Amino acid sequence: MDTASAFWTRVQALEEHLDRLDYSALSTMSDADKVTAMTRMRRLADRMSAGAAVATDAVDRANATDHTTGTPLGDFLAAAEGRTSSRGLGEVKKASKIVHHSGVRDAALAGDVSPDHAAVIGEEIRKFPRDRMSGEQVDRAAGLFLDRAATTPPERLRKATAQILEEVAPEAVPSPGGEAARIAAQRRRAIKNRRLAWGSDGDGSTWFSGQLPDLEAHQLIGTLQAFSEKGRRAERDEAQALRTQRDEGAINASEYLAARLELEHREARTTGQRMADALVDMVNGMASLDKIPSAGGQTPRLVVTLNYDQLHDALEGGIAAGVVHGATGEIPVDAGSLRRMCCETGILPVVLGGESQVLDEGQEHRLVTGVIRRALELRDGGCIFPGCTVSADLCQAHHILPWWDEGPTSLENLCLVCRHHHALVEPDRYHSRDQWRIVVDPDTRIPRMLPPERLKNHLPKSPADPVAGRTGSATMGEESARTGTPGSGESSAQTANPDSGENSAGTDSPNFGENSAQTALVA
Repeated sequence: MDTASAFWTRVQALEEHLDRLDYSALSTMSDADKVTAMTRMRRLADRMSAGAAVATDAVDRANATDHTTGTPLGDFLAAAEGRTSSRGLGEVKKASKIVHHSGVRDAALAGDVSPDHAAVIGEEIRKFPRDRMSGEQVDRAAGLFLDRAATTPPERLRKATAQILEEVAPEAVPSPGGEAARIAAQRRRAIKNRRLAWGSDGDGSTWFSGQLPDLEAHQLIGTLQAFSEKGRRAERDEAQALRTQRDEGAINASEYLAARLELEHREARTTGQRMADALVDMVNGMASLDKIPSAGGQTPRLVVTLNYDQLHDALEGGIAAGVVHGATGEIPVDAGSLRRMCCETGILPVVLGGESQVLDEGQEHRLVTGVIRRALELRDGGCIFPGCTVSADLCQAHHILPWWDEGPTSLENLCLVCRHHHALVEPDRYHSRDQWRIVVDPDTRIPRMLPPERLKNHLPKSPADPVAGRTGSATMGEESARTGTPGSGESSAQTANPDSGENSAGTDSPNFGENSAQTALVA
């Protein structure tokens, strides 16, 4: 049997064995055997991944997909495997690194190191001054990398490069001047290779991909980490503030427990979700401080283009959604997100006739003026949700009686809520949902939050708990506020995952549709 025939015979045997593997056997195993099964399966997966890399590099070197399909390999992988072209190209480059040194390649094929380790080692060996090193020295360096790989994460292996070079070929270590030149050249390459791309995932989210030079990336990452840590501190402070407000009688037991349950949802966010939230918070902070520059003579704004008869229905919730024309193309947007975006953004109404002729183009006006905004910040001090410590500059102005329901843009009809809690209180047209709502004290005219009735029904009641014991009567101030709060077709206040453009796969994530200053909307 020739080599190619033997290859295909064994590949077919592997596929047949995989088809016959009965994974239900795992349920009958002891815990120790489960761990062993997992370890061996993961090692097999790494070996197969390394084998796929060897095959990928062989195709790349031969330009096989160009010859057989007229398609570069990166694009072929994108089309065949549902990847983006950049991801496909990344797989090709990774394969090239894995096979760069034969000893490292063979270690990956044997399962002694992971493909990620092999790719890093191959990349670092490429950086060696090969013209001043013998093949034996390179092989020894590869062996030292492989030894360290057993106990070192892939990215940390890079830190061993200089030490390994010093050990195997001290004469090849660059002089201080040469090292400086190397660093400068590295910096130039990093600047040249900087990029940022984005696109729609087709399921309500936008993906981002890119790279930055290390210095700029360090600054960005540090800023995002600072925002993320600020969120963690805010959650701790909010928990303490809730306890203090409860102990001092500022909020009753029902309000305390309801707010504490809501806080627990935010505390359950993953690190990745927190970093995504930090990026949005950073942009919102810039918008609130008017730090976003103009483009074409105007700042980013919300542009609503609707048939005249649809305009009022859209904001009332009478139609299901509009369409955002953004950087990733047409993006469907539900009526709830549209209402939230209308709370603060600049709005330019463009009213169309039946044949889409422009009947009237209104003048942009900012619904919340600077004077009202400053008054809100002085009065509310930040988000009015019980225990929330988000500062005023990161909050949004919310219409208690909605703007789309002819609520006035006045201090008496506005309050500050953070981006997350905005999703909990934004109503829909029919006020049919039991949710967090805002009432206005008839004496002080200060707005405050009340928890959903369905939640209060599950909380302990006491004679001293007027909210828990309320059966439905309301003051005049509460009744006027109620028209602006209960109900929505959105799921944001009903689940742990508020209405969001983010494809978050589970736990609590804030409403990304509220990034009001960034979106052009066409319905």
